[in-house]
Amino acid sequence: MTAVDEPDVLGPVEFAVVEFPGGVIGGDGFDALLRLADSGVIRVLDLEFVTRIADGSVVPVPVADVAVGPEVDLAAFDGASSGLVDATDLATLGDSIAVGSVAAVLVYEEQVLIPVIAAWHAAGGRLALVGHLEPAELDEALDVTEVRS
Repeated sequence: MTAVDEPDVLGPVEFAVVEFPGGVIGGDGFDALLRLADSGVIRVLDLEFVTRIADGSVVPVPVADVAVGPEVDLAAFDGASSGLVDATDLATLGDSIAVGSVAAVLVYEEQVLIPVIAAWHAAGGRLALVGHLEPAELDEALDVTEVRS
């Protein structure tokens, strides 16, 4: 059994919310996401499409009902909703998207680190905490680092 196949070893789990103002999904981001999943870099744990309606609430949108541009095919993601993102999560993310927008809420496991984590487990270690930096925080920290150099 390889480290990637070990049932008790998980990579870091992250989430991302990508807003598409105007309610139409465009670009080739979902093709890139599919390539990452197919190559084993990530595992999609949940993918929900949502919209924010006039009263401010966020409601799920079935994949078949998501408006897409001509270059986008979401068929591969039909059934990717696992329920990890629940109504409480949706209410929490409401302020991060505009009324009328559609957003993809992605929960994914970073599988690329599984062999490292498995090796640490085998040596008696355990993954005690996984953190997350917001892109703006990272940009700010890198700017500070560049000023010091």
